[in-house]
Amino acid sequence: MEASLFFSETYETARARFLEAATAAGGRLASHENPLARGPKGLPLHLDTAWFGPDDAETVLLNTCGTHGTEGFAGSAAQLAWMMTCGPRDLPPRTAALLVHAVNPFGFAWGLRGTENNVDLNRNFLDHNAPHPDNPLYDELHKFLCPKRLDEMSMSKMLGAGARFVEKHGQWALEDAISRGQYTHPDGYHYGGLEPEWSNVVLRRIVETELATARRIAFIDWHSGPAGDGELIYLCFSNPEGPDFARAAHWWGENALDPATVNAMWGSKRPSRRGIMFWGLEEQLAAHARLTGAVIEFRSARHKPSPAKTIRASLLERWLRFEGGLDAPEAKGFLEEIRDDYAPRRKSWHDNVIRNALACYRETISGMSEWTQERARAAD
Repeated sequence: MEASLFFSETYETARARFLEAATAAGGRLASHENPLARGPKGLPLHLDTAWFGPDDAETVLLNTCGTHGTEGFAGSAAQLAWMMTCGPRDLPPRTAALLVHAVNPFGFAWGLRGTENNVDLNRNFLDHNAPHPDNPLYDELHKFLCPKRLDEMSMSKMLGAGARFVEKHGQWALEDAISRGQYTHPDGYHYGGLEPEWSNVVLRRIVETELATARRIAFIDWHSGPAGDGELIYLCFSNPEGPDFARAAHWWGENALDPATVNAMWGSKRPSRRGIMFWGLEEQLAAHARLTGAVIEFRSARHKPSPAKTIRASLLERWLRFEGGLDAPEAKGFLEEIRDDYAPRRKSWHDNVIRNALACYRETISGMSEWTQERARAAD
């Protein structure tokens, strides 16, 4: 099939195609409706899963998409392409795959990155009974990062304040403070929330139930965003000195996981993180399973000529949520701008996403087969 045919125009269509393809490929399906939110025109929202392979498999591919809502278009297309090109049929013996579609269905349906509560799910997977991590520099930024209007004067004031912040703290401090995660401003950027989100609770329940007998988990969490045209950025959050990182490097290449490569493809030094799903699931599974994998980004945005353009998609999402509303006259145009950053419609991007995703699936499943055989030999 032409690569573009795997991409859907809406969450509703993407979900229907996922369920149809999973059924055709012999998957065992489960659906979880979000009781707390609705999509456009009252659309019900679901997190769906499809299991392929033996129920008692000890080596399992856990593949998620839509953690950051609108980034789900690429991950959904990748999952669809894998299911429709004999991926499930080609699983090695004693291995299985668990595909999770639309971890954050609210964001996917509305074309936003955050959840129904403006929570960044990749900052929400931590112990909410413990004190939340501090991000003192974000407090300094918040007051000028949240303009009531997006006119030229407001943007000029924001950029001026940002320039003064950079003079004082440096460029990386600006990027890190904005994106590492903050737990003090619910109307701000990369808000991690003060309790587990619905998506967090449901995904953990799925992992607890479906992966109870698993001992080896290969993990791919599809994302999109950094400037480029469908190339993959491998963000492995395992201990760099540990066996899980080494295994991921063996599967995907040492160069792909090298921080220098990652930073070059990201476009700058990668900011620090708090509460990411990778660490949350790694900790949850630690008692009985090893997790090897990565958050894998499809580069998608166009290169931006200025700081104002670079941050614009985030500004637009916040404005739509807290200032203008999703029914504002500007909403349709603003949502298209956001989508063009995370799920562009250009053919070259579609082609590269599908080609690179299928190659990544092949490498990962080959690695899973080796991993299974290693354990079998060790048990003999």
